[in-house]
Amino acid sequence: MNRMDALIAQRRVSRQAAALAAAHAVIRAAEEADIAVALVGSLARGDFAPHSDVDLLVRGPLDSGRRRVVERLAAEAMRAPGLDYDLIFEDDLSPERVREFLHDAL
Repeated sequence: MNRMDALIAQRRVSRQAAALAAAHAVIRAAEEADIAVALVGSLARGDFAPHSDVDLLVRGPLDSGRRRVVERLAAEAMRAPGLDYDLIFEDDLSPERVREFLHDAL
C-alpha cells in the first residue's frame, strides 16, 4: 500500500468512527424523546466511504413538532464532525421502500 492509499484508508476509518458516534448519539437522544430512529445505508451495511453521508430512518408517524425535534437532534450531532446526512421519514415512504431501507438497518 502506498502513502496515498494509507492516508485514504486512515481517513475513511476516522470518518466512519465519527459517523458511527454521531449516528448513535442521534439514536440515543431520539429514544429519550420516544422517537425511533434506525441507522440505514452505507454506514449500516459497512461500506461507508470517505464521501458517504449518514442515512437515518425515522420510524413511525410523527407530527410536525416531533419531526422538528429529530431534525434538530440530527443537525446538532452531525454539525461538529461536519458530516452530511439524510433524515428519512418512514411515513413519507411506500411500504416497499421501507423494507428496502430496513434490510440493512442497525
